[in-house]
Amino acid sequence: MSTIRFRNPHFIQQLDMNLKQFLRLSLSAFFVFQLTASSVSADWPGFLGPSGNGVLPNAKLPIDFAPSVDGKPAKNIAWRVPIEGRCVGGPIVVGNRVFSCSGSGMEQRWLSVTCVSADDGKVLWTRKIKTTGRPYSHPTSANSAPTPCTDGERIFAFFSSNDLVCYDLDGNLQWYRGLVYDHPKTGNDVGMSSSPVVVDGVVVVQVECQGDSFAAGIDAVTGETKWEVPRPPKANWSSPSVAVGKDGGKVVVLQCADNLLAIDPRSGSEAWRIDIKCATIPTSVSSGGKLFVPSQGIKAFELTSALVKPEQKWESSRINPNSCSVLVTDQAVYGVNRSVLVCCDHTGEMKWQIRLEVSGSVWATPVIAGNYLYSIDQEGNCSTVQLDGAEGKLIATSKLGAAVLGSPALTNNAMFIRSIDALWKIAAN
Repeated sequence: MSTIRFRNPHFIQQLDMNLKQFLRLSLSAFFVFQLTASSVSADWPGFLGPSGNGVLPNAKLPIDFAPSVDGKPAKNIAWRVPIEGRCVGGPIVVGNRVFSCSGSGMEQRWLSVTCVSADDGKVLWTRKIKTTGRPYSHPTSANSAPTPCTDGERIFAFFSSNDLVCYDLDGNLQWYRGLVYDHPKTGNDVGMSSSPVVVDGVVVVQVECQGDSFAAGIDAVTGETKWEVPRPPKANWSSPSVAVGKDGGKVVVLQCADNLLAIDPRSGSEAWRIDIKCATIPTSVSSGGKLFVPSQGIKAFELTSALVKPEQKWESSRINPNSCSVLVTDQAVYGVNRSVLVCCDHTGEMKWQIRLEVSGSVWATPVIAGNYLYSIDQEGNCSTVQLDGAEGKLIATSKLGAAVLGSPALTNNAMFIRSIDALWKIAAN
C-alpha cells in the first residue's frame, strides 16, 4: 500500500496509548454517535448532526437574522469570520470550537482546516496541506466540498482531491493520507462531495467516479486502511451514513444508482444489499430504527437489526428530494425539492407542502432546531418554517447576502453557517 503519512511526536505518543486511554477514546467515539433524537448535545459532529437526521430538538434559535448593511446594525448575527479560499461544505462543532475547511491558492491546491472559538469568533488555529490528487471542480463547487467529521477527539477532513487529513482538537497533525496514491484513476472534473463519517473508531470514505471507485474504512487513530470495497465506476456525490437498528447495532450505508449496500464498519464485510436505484446526491437518513432512502422519491425501511436485510415499509413519490437529504423527526419526514418543502407522516402520507422563498438552487440540506426548519438557498436566503401547527408556515425569510451551499451546524442556542468565504454565527442578540 502506497500512502503519504506525516507524524509528529504527539502522534507517536498516541500510538503508545495504554489500554485505559484506548478505551476512553473508543467510548467517547461511541457516545458521540449513539445520541438519540431526544438528547441535548453541544456538538454537531458531522454532516446531518449528532443523530444523523439533521435535527436538534431542544435548540432555540432566532427566527430571522440580517447582516449589517449601510450602517444598520446586524440582527441576530453574533460574528462573521472571513476564511481564505473557497468552501461549499458545512462546519462542525465540538464543545466551544467550530471547525471548517477551505481550498485556496492556484486551482485550490492548498487545503486548510480552521478552528474558530464558538464564543467570540476568534481564529484559534489554521493548518494547511498540499493536494496530492485532482483539485478540479465545477465553478459552483470547490475542492473543499465534503463536510468534515469528528469522534470528539480528532477532526477528519476530506477533500474532493481525495486527500484525507486528521488533526487533534488543538491542530496537531495526527496522520495524512493521499488516497490517489493507491487509486490514481480516481477523480471527477465536476468535483467530489461525499462527506466522511466516523463510527466505532473507523473513518469511512465513499469515493465514486467514472474511473477508480471504492469505499474504505480508515483507522481513526493510526490512519491505516482497515478495509476497502470496490464501488461501481459511476459518478456519485452522496455520503455514507450510519444506520442504527432497533437492536442498537450499526452499519454504514452506501447508496448509488445501482443499489443500497450495508457494510459492517469494523470489518468491511457486506451485511446486506438491496437492488434499488438510489439518488446520487442526497444521502440516506437513519432515525428511530428506520432507514429513509432517496430512491424515486423516498423508500422507508424497518431496521429491526442493523445486520439483517431490512423490510420496506412504505414509499412515497411526494417527497422527492432533489439535492438535499430529508430530515426526520418523531412525527414527520421533511424534504425539499427545489423550492417546495413537503411533509409526510411516518406512513408516507403527505400532510402538507409549502413553497419557500428562494432565488437560487437549494444545495444545503436544511436543519430543524426545536419547532423551526431553516432552509438556505445558494444565494444565502434562509426560509424559516414553523412546524408545530397542523401545517407548516413560512414565518421569515433572512438574506445573508453571501453564497451558501453547505449545510449549517447547530448547537442549543446557535446556528453556524459556512458561506463560500466566511463562517457565521447566528444567535439571538
